[in-house]
Amino acid sequence: METSKPQVGIPHRLPEELIAVLQSSGVRLTLEELQQIRERIHLVVNYHATIGVMGKTGAGKSSLCNALFGRDIAETSAVEACTRSPQEIDWSMQEGKGLSLIDMPGVGESEVRDTEYAELYRQLLPELDLVLWVIKGDDRALSIDEHFYQQVLLPLIWDSAIPVMFVVSQADKVEPCREWDWRKNHPGPCQGLNIAAKVEQVRRLFKLPDSQVCAIAAEEGYGLVALVEKIVTMLPNEKKWSFTREAKQENVSQQAWQSSSQGLWESITSAVKTVIKDSWDYVSSKFSSLTSTLFGWW
Repeated sequence: METSKPQVGIPHRLPEELIAVLQSSGVRLTLEELQQIRERIHLVVNYHATIGVMGKTGAGKSSLCNALFGRDIAETSAVEACTRSPQEIDWSMQEGKGLSLIDMPGVGESEVRDTEYAELYRQLLPELDLVLWVIKGDDRALSIDEHFYQQVLLPLIWDSAIPVMFVVSQADKVEPCREWDWRKNHPGPCQGLNIAAKVEQVRRLFKLPDSQVCAIAAEEGYGLVALVEKIVTMLPNEKKWSFTREAKQENVSQQAWQSSSQGLWESITSAVKTVIKDSWDYVSSKFSSLTSTLFGWW
């Protein structure tokens, strides 16, 4: 039976609980080592994730940002391009620095702006932990997306190992759009097949594994849970926690919580291990026994 979702936030007593386990295991810590452990745990808990949201104008980037985090944090418009400069949203609901979400200008508006945006993308990409590239579900013209991915993203991804997730947005507009079940916020049978075909087209065109493509309908909440799970999988261990903590909680599954909690725990133990590396083998089994207790806190 699935356990209930953990509470958001890290208790202030965490460093002292871990130190108590070390001391009860017979590890003698100097004042300097105690301070180092406290500082390293604080640093791990306060890691800051930065996610860039990119794609063509009108693909639904801003709507995705708003849906993921349950707040109107990015400007949207059904008529014209809203984002002509990067919109950086930086916040923390709980402890720590939280998350930066960078809503990038949409490409494909004009040749002049695309040249400008390409340089902007190149400047900002090295600062990101993850890229979400958004493609509208009923968009058949993907040459601009392919060009930017091949010419701008790929060279930097290869150099910096930045993960990329392709998001097929506005799935409710995929034909036959009248099949969409507005009561359940779910596609009808034929529409579902066409959405799956679109995901497969994107996967093959950009030569991606299944794990890097996801279909959503942001305003209807469709596919957001699966997207969050995939994002958590792709983020570095130390960045998973800040993302899931700030995401809209109904979009965060138990699987995503467990993955982010495990990533945080591994980062914490790695940080503590660097301080007491000579004693680590002796205390590691007792230290790891705290995992289930700590997951209960999270």
